[in-house]
Amino acid sequence: MTQPKVFDLFPTPLYVNQYDGDTTDIINYFEQQEMHAANGPYGVISKNNYVLDGIPKEHPFVQWLKDCFRQYATELMRYDYEDIEFSQSWLTYKEPGQFHKAHTHPNSLLAGVFYYDHEPGDASIVFSRENKSFNRPYLEPKLLQDHQEHKYSQEEIYFTPEKNTFIIFPSWMMHGVPPNNTNKTRKALGVNIMTKGVFGDPQTITEIDYARFTK
Repeated sequence: MTQPKVFDLFPTPLYVNQYDGDTTDIINYFEQQEMHAANGPYGVISKNNYVLDGIPKEHPFVQWLKDCFRQYATELMRYDYEDIEFSQSWLTYKEPGQFHKAHTHPNSLLAGVFYYDHEPGDASIVFSRENKSFNRPYLEPKLLQDHQEHKYSQEEIYFTPEKNTFIIFPSWMMHGVPPNNTNKTRKALGVNIMTKGVFGDPQTITEIDYARFTK
């Protein structure tokens, strides 16, 4: 038998970058934020869900976050856009034993997580293949025991970041956090973005002109 060729169709990029600047003042600001419990065992979030709005726009950390988003949007996804803007940004804590179920980020284009207080052994982030079990509209074969070791049959992919790592992924990507099995709080900054000016394309009848809704 001849050796077959296998091609990756429509891969989804997970962007990973690491901030090498001083985060002392940023973390001090984060630690001043008031937190409250989320629904169920899903952890603790900041009452302020526009946390980055409290940091000067010219701060190197804020500029770096935006540059990362721009790099993802332009160089990886080839989006045609005026600029990007943070929509919501919030702190998320996972106390020992807490987790976050698989979810997406509706009403945003890209999502990012900055791990400013991450230590070895802390819970990873887990990305899940889209679940279509409701009404089960497709064939569902039994998988071999080693299916998680092969990229085309994986159902979940665990990514373990390092401290000051920033990751970006499409907001529609299903993701969650496994239980925190350490004795410390897992802390991170979540960020959503949208494009500024006009979103979509008038020629394909997908345009949203934000200015029309502010008149």
